[in-house]
Amino acid sequence: MANSHTCTAWGLAVSAVLLSPIIVIFLIPLTIGVGLDIFELVGEGPFALALCAPVAFVLLRLVSPRTLARQITALSRPRVPLRRPAELNYAPKSIS
Repeated sequence: MANSHTCTAWGLAVSAVLLSPIIVIFLIPLTIGVGLDIFELVGEGPFALALCAPVAFVLLRLVSPRTLARQITALSRPRVPLRRPAELNYAPKSIS
């Protein structure tokens, strides 16, 4: 009984591996066709809105007043050179 379950499982696995490329090849045009049918039935407005909404959110986030204010203040601050004791609040001890 256990041997038949193992053979059945292996047989199904091999069949799935062999059939999966064929299924993928036929599913891609099918999904494109269904998508175009939905696009034709619903219209261009909702579809275009669904495609453009993420881009609009990203642009609004980049151009928000808070982000612009942060960028302007970051540009107006003086740059501090690194490895200088005065700016790092660290003075090395003398060797002598």
